[in-house]
Amino acid sequence: MLLKLEIQNFALIDHLDIDWHAGLTVITGETGSGKSIMLGALGLILGQRADLQAVKDSGKKCVVEGHFQLDEGVFAQAFASIHHDFDAYTILRREILPGGKSRAFINDVPATLDALKTISGKLIDIHSQHDTQLLNQSSFQLRLIDLYAKNHKVFQSYKTAFEQYEQLMVALKQLENRQLPGQDLGYMEFLINELEEAKPVKGELDSLEEEWKTLSSVTDIKSAAGQLVNYLDQEEIGVLSLLRKGILALAEVKEVSKVASDLYNRLDSGFIELKDITNEALQLAESVEDDPQRLDALESRINLLNQLAQKHRCQHPDELPDVLKKLQDELDEVANFSNRKDKLAEDIVKQKEVLMQAGTALTESRMASIPKLEKQINETLKILNFSNAQFGIQLETKPFSADGIDKPQLLFSANKGMEARPIQKVASGGELSRIMLAIKSALAKTKGLPTLIFDEIDTGIGGETAARVAELLREMSADVQLIAISHLPQIAGAGQMHGKVEKFDHDNETVTNIRFLTESERVDEVARMLSGNTVTEAAKQNARDLMFPA
Repeated sequence: MLLKLEIQNFALIDHLDIDWHAGLTVITGETGSGKSIMLGALGLILGQRADLQAVKDSGKKCVVEGHFQLDEGVFAQAFASIHHDFDAYTILRREILPGGKSRAFINDVPATLDALKTISGKLIDIHSQHDTQLLNQSSFQLRLIDLYAKNHKVFQSYKTAFEQYEQLMVALKQLENRQLPGQDLGYMEFLINELEEAKPVKGELDSLEEEWKTLSSVTDIKSAAGQLVNYLDQEEIGVLSLLRKGILALAEVKEVSKVASDLYNRLDSGFIELKDITNEALQLAESVEDDPQRLDALESRINLLNQLAQKHRCQHPDELPDVLKKLQDELDEVANFSNRKDKLAEDIVKQKEVLMQAGTALTESRMASIPKLEKQINETLKILNFSNAQFGIQLETKPFSADGIDKPQLLFSANKGMEARPIQKVASGGELSRIMLAIKSALAKTKGLPTLIFDEIDTGIGGETAARVAELLREMSADVQLIAISHLPQIAGAGQMHGKVEKFDHDNETVTNIRFLTESERVDEVARMLSGNTVTEAAKQNARDLMFPA
């Protein structure tokens, strides 16, 4: 139930704060006063696209906020599906910031538009005179039947089964359309065996080439290392011998001169470093040996890796392990393709059986509710001055779809003795309006509708029919919160609350406001609707006669 609606900086509304009540609330006003602006604002918290053109002052934030009292049994699952905590007192808010950016909130927690629609779609049902064309749409017809049948769990079971069936069909199509490797399987196996025998390892080529360079230069390495040892450690004239003499010379004065002490320490450190270099040069000269067999093996391995890399169009042999893995995966894919396809086909057959059972259960739930729905609608049509009307619903079987296996057909005849025919072929605009009203009335009795808003659904009717529509709206309001925007005095008189939309100039701008009327003001407004701007006492008395008791 809608408890409160606050609108700031939207269209002609500067600031509007409305408290709503149960029962029937009527909204009236002169043509052009802005009666439908409220619906545009409500559309924002219903998840409709935000339009900066609708903002009154583009330099300020536009805010629409709705406060609702919710039934946990109805809404708990919807809140869980969007990962928000349920609150019986829920606030939905939509903001349009300067520049056009839009934000949505559920109980002050940021939310996506889809999440907002999930909740708000169950809260408010806005119906305008143009929505009667929805009666011609199969999806809308099925939704009406399902609301009346209260078969949400049955429908969800079917929907889950259908989604799983669709996923399997998509998977099979993707598998069939997949481009398989073009190589001959025998050649693919040969390439794999060749690489598996080679056992390429990432980083191997760099290591092999380093070893090859060393083995192919053994003579030069021994010669260079030997010369270095000779230069460093030659008796009497070698670097180490001369350095040792210098150290001994400084040793005699290091205690009496800081500079001499520093030089001594530096020379001593250098002597130790050069001694290590000499030892390592000796080890290098002794460690490298000619090994023609190892050199041949290295050259063969390097050539093999380079040849394989060239064969598989690799920039470097390090890519060969990945090439092997890719070839193995492709071979597995080809080998398993038939098995995977057969398995998917088997799963599809099984899921189709599950889907058929779920679809049959959904059809049965719909068929069980249709006779009672037809009866209620026909009874309501009689109240709406269709004394000879016939309304019926037929279900035909159709292929699996997201909303079941049923193709509905609404049938209607307005005149006695005429066979009921498809509604889109025989019903006029005014007849469609009354049929829709009868349908909404039936749904209201099931508690299947949220807050229901009629936007001039009474267009094209008057006189006795208008009076009967007013009676029906008042009756419906016992089961659902009902807001009716109307230009008919009969409907205005049926309201338990009466809001008047007023447009006036304020501070060099035009603004719109909704003001709820007192009892005497209601009489004046209904009288104005009856007789025009000149309200006579007779018009007032007529208004009192039209008005329903509180």
